[in-house]
Amino acid sequence: MVFDGEQLTVLLEPLDLNWKARRVAELALMEDLVPLLKKRAAGREISGLNAYES
Repeated sequence: MVFDGEQLTVLLEPLDLNWKARRVAELALMEDLVPLLKKRAAGREISGLNAYES
């Protein structure tokens, strides 16, 4: 499985945030999504997700 962080940027684009605010919003969203994505992956590796894991 592959997580594309660029698509996350595209998703947040309509919010018209500067890069700092967009980064904060991305991290807040991913804090909630990482556990859900890992659960859905059922133990399989998700490439690109490690950038958002703490």
